[in-house]
Amino acid sequence: MEYYQQHIDAVVKQFDSNIINGLDESALQSARKKYGKNVLKRSLSGNIFTILFRQFTSPLVIILIAASTASFYLKQPRDGLILMIIVIINGLFGFYQEWKSENILASIKKLVVEKCTVVRKEKAIEIFAEDLVPGDIVLLSEGVGIPADIRLIESSGFSTNEFILTGESKPSDKDYLFTTEKTIPVAEIKNCVFMGTTVAKGTATGIVYAIGTRTEIGKISSSSQKIKSADAPIQKEVKDVARKLIYATLIIGILLFAARLALNDSTAMALVFAISVAAAMVPEGLPTEIVMALSIAVGRLAKRNAIVKKIASAQTLGSATVIASDKTGTITKNEMTITDCHFNGMVFSVSGFGYMPKGEILNAQGEALKKESLGDLKVFFLSGFLSSTGKINPPDNYHPSWYCIGDPTEAAFATLAMKAGFTLEEVEKDYPLIESFAFDSFRKRAAIIRKHHKKVISFVKGSLESILDVSTKMIINDNVEKLTEARKEEIISLSSAFAENALRIIAIGFKDLSHKENYTIEDAEQDLTFAGFVTMFDPPHETVKEAIESVFKAHMKVFMITGDNEVTAKAIAKNIGLMNEYNEFPEVINGTALQLKSDKEVCSLFRKRAVIFSRVSPDDKFRIVDLLKKQGEIVAVTGDGVNDTLSLKRADIGVAMGLNGSKVAQEAANIILLDDNFATIVTAIREGRTIFRNLEKAIKVNISANIAELTCVLAGFAGLYWGIDTPIVAVQILLIDMAGELFPILMLTYDPPEKDIMKIPPRNPKDKILSKKAMNEVLFAGILIGLTAYGAFLIEYFHDDPLVNHHEKAMTITFVSIIFGQYANILSKRTGGNALGSYFLSNRNLLFGFGLSIASVLLIVYVPVLNLYFHTSSLELVDWVYPIFSGILCLSVFELRKKIKL
Repeated sequence: MEYYQQHIDAVVKQFDSNIINGLDESALQSARKKYGKNVLKRSLSGNIFTILFRQFTSPLVIILIAASTASFYLKQPRDGLILMIIVIINGLFGFYQEWKSENILASIKKLVVEKCTVVRKEKAIEIFAEDLVPGDIVLLSEGVGIPADIRLIESSGFSTNEFILTGESKPSDKDYLFTTEKTIPVAEIKNCVFMGTTVAKGTATGIVYAIGTRTEIGKISSSSQKIKSADAPIQKEVKDVARKLIYATLIIGILLFAARLALNDSTAMALVFAISVAAAMVPEGLPTEIVMALSIAVGRLAKRNAIVKKIASAQTLGSATVIASDKTGTITKNEMTITDCHFNGMVFSVSGFGYMPKGEILNAQGEALKKESLGDLKVFFLSGFLSSTGKINPPDNYHPSWYCIGDPTEAAFATLAMKAGFTLEEVEKDYPLIESFAFDSFRKRAAIIRKHHKKVISFVKGSLESILDVSTKMIINDNVEKLTEARKEEIISLSSAFAENALRIIAIGFKDLSHKENYTIEDAEQDLTFAGFVTMFDPPHETVKEAIESVFKAHMKVFMITGDNEVTAKAIAKNIGLMNEYNEFPEVINGTALQLKSDKEVCSLFRKRAVIFSRVSPDDKFRIVDLLKKQGEIVAVTGDGVNDTLSLKRADIGVAMGLNGSKVAQEAANIILLDDNFATIVTAIREGRTIFRNLEKAIKVNISANIAELTCVLAGFAGLYWGIDTPIVAVQILLIDMAGELFPILMLTYDPPEKDIMKIPPRNPKDKILSKKAMNEVLFAGILIGLTAYGAFLIEYFHDDPLVNHHEKAMTITFVSIIFGQYANILSKRTGGNALGSYFLSNRNLLFGFGLSIASVLLIVYVPVLNLYFHTSSLELVDWVYPIFSGILCLSVFELRKKIKL
């Protein structure tokens, strides 16, 4: 029988587990040994042989293979062998780049550690999902990912998103009481949930029955576990340019073929020459170099705590114009600590920070309260915890300090209850849960109905306004009194003083209920007795203020979008320096006011560099993001909850939280922050700008080389009519691409950002790298390098030299001159300042690349065997004057052109 057909007791017994206590140590170790890790096999875009084969199927490589075959056919084995070796080396290098790129992307996924909450040894703890074993009892809540295939034990208003398995876009309702003896498809199984899906709403408890490759998704494939990388716009643009160059060089090849025939070459010889030159002049390695460069850049971002799920996002980062950020958990640390309690008409202060239950509760006289002396105050200090599902746990193998399970705000009430002297497990036994109604951003409340002795009590918490709206009574000095409008205004006025100091306000209410079978939200949340409120402190990240300053200097805007009240939002904004020009405080728009404004009025707010939106709903947030995009802004949006999904998907750059974000939000986002820190977004944008700048350099330099080679060939073609031999052969052109410029261009990826990179306006992503201006720059550089190299060739060619290999020596000078001209081009293109200034030594990898390139050139020039195969000749010391002068001349012209800004 399948697990969904069996009674739950039989499933639990089969895995030697316990619904209440979970697995004991003996059963846990046995399951680990039997089932192993809960992981899917990683799948790359193909196996080793598939990736290797792909390297030899591009039109460019096929042309090279054709040229090599023709050379062998014409009994020119030397040229044929050289071309074939170059094809193999190019293919192996391309294979290495693609294989490494895929491994970089796959390894980055491992940094986003999946966690889940399980019951082991009678206690709920948080563990890594890969450590789950069959028999584990798992607790599931809204927004989390399903870590394995699980049979439900209990559920409440529970549904999951199963599109990845079933293709159904609507959430699938689940019911732990569902039974059937029939064999049914996955989409119809209601008492099980499956790995790779996510919780849409509700809560549930279940037992794991399958992990890893034994799960439903594991049986199909591991594709859901793979980070997919679509082509970035920059890759598409480069491929388009490369394709156009192919067409251009093929046309030139036809002309060269015709010209060689006119010079009385045989048809076969002319064909080999034309094909070889045409193939050699195309930047066949450029698309692969771009993939590698982007992959390395994604790896660099990961080291800075920003996980980029799609390569295209790495490029978009550098174009961001607006950051629309949550407050809690992004600007602030999301480490809630209750600092004060206002219960029973009295004020109590609470010492200690974080989730660790170390601290005291002090009354107005500074006396510490003890559990034994609480008396009627007991219900006040327990109400917050009893209206929550959040827990706290001490340090363990997975966490270095006390940590929360569930919502951080709810966990803060668990800490408060423990500081008051209560044991959480005993409290839950005394107040067993009957029904729960989860928090949502529209009600702004959460309620839990519990039983205590013979009573049924509803405990409710939420924003101060939302609790006051549904409260009719309040307790003052142990007396229940009517909650009038005047008293509500007094309470709101009192709370404002705390909100102005960046303290968050959470209110608490409760009511007795009559006994009945089922309860509704209205039963639980109407006619409450207002118990009071607590103040919570969530400190900003230490680096946020500096990050905000960097954003403004980079001509970007920051909009704070929060569910907190406007007073708290303003206090945080002041604390972190979120101000408009001339220290003007940003306008604060609450959700109600936002809904009353027309789209045009909302868009008028966007002119400022800082705006605060408070008490907003998910729909409000989506509207803000949508209007920003319609205004032409490139928007980065942060989100951590299920309700943020639409905004994250609508944004140009959706940013989810890795520590406290929901699985749903992480799947919708383009980028995941491992440290949930606003400053990391700014670091990622800075890195994004650097990525684009480095790629821009590499592309321009690479294509300049092909223009230089083409210029030299065309100049040599013209020289043929005056009886001048060709200045360079196809093999040498290929060597320029592979040995001369490959290493330095790859190392350009490691160039650090220039000092002003975060002081210039964001780049318009619609602007092409190879714009008309850029192409003029590329053409100028290529033609200059090509003509300079040809000039060096002519000087040597007409030099009275009796050597037999005089022509080879002149071609060697052409070969080296183009490479030295490229060195000059690289040095000049990599900085907007002086090429030999302070930025010159900033990239040690580039210097290493130059070293490898020079070593390769020296081997080609001075090793006799290589001279034979590559048509080169040894150079005397004086001969180096020509290529060195060519390089200096090119660098001087490039730098002069840069200064006069041609």
